[in-house]
Amino acid sequence: MVRPTQNRREMKRMTMFKRLTAVSILTAMPALALAQEPTATEQPKPLARSEISTQLDTDYADMDANKDGKVTPVEINTRLVKSAEAKIEEMKKERDAAFGRLDSNSDGSISRAEFDARAKLPTIKDPDAKPFLDQFDANKDGAISKDEFRAPTLANFDRLDANKDGTLTPAERVAAASASATTPAKKPAVKQTPSIGR
Repeated sequence: MVRPTQNRREMKRMTMFKRLTAVSILTAMPALALAQEPTATEQPKPLARSEISTQLDTDYADMDANKDGKVTPVEINTRLVKSAEAKIEEMKKERDAAFGRLDSNSDGSISRAEFDARAKLPTIKDPDAKPFLDQFDANKDGAISKDEFRAPTLANFDRLDANKDGTLTPAERVAAASASATTPAKKPAVKQTPSIGR
């Protein structure tokens, strides 16, 4: 006779096994796919089920430390810690390499001059208002008036306001987004208000 507590334990084990299997598959597939990622001259290679199966078996054997055919929570935790330690070690190497690139005199510290030399700020290009004036200065008086600034956006709003009630509803926004996603890229029919320094 099977007791209810035995059924619950067995179901928990099966659930954990299913989750572990899913995690193993998900972690194994990207590794295999990356290992087979073609270079510019290679053609993509098919990924055989047997390769995935072999990788799963290898991963399972690595997790099953006592080789009893069962992966316990302790063994899973051990694997998670081992994986996290490997990732941290990789991050440490990348961090140390970045530090080395900044520490140009290799004295073990980064001076302000070394930091500034390697972490340069962008320079400001000479500003040029002409493209904005050409596009938005409707009366060509050499300045963009408030009406000229507002006109493209309000015209676009009016075009999208299907029922002309002065409000863009979520449905009208979705319709506009869907229409723009399916329309091939072309010059917009309505000018947009310029984004000046935003």
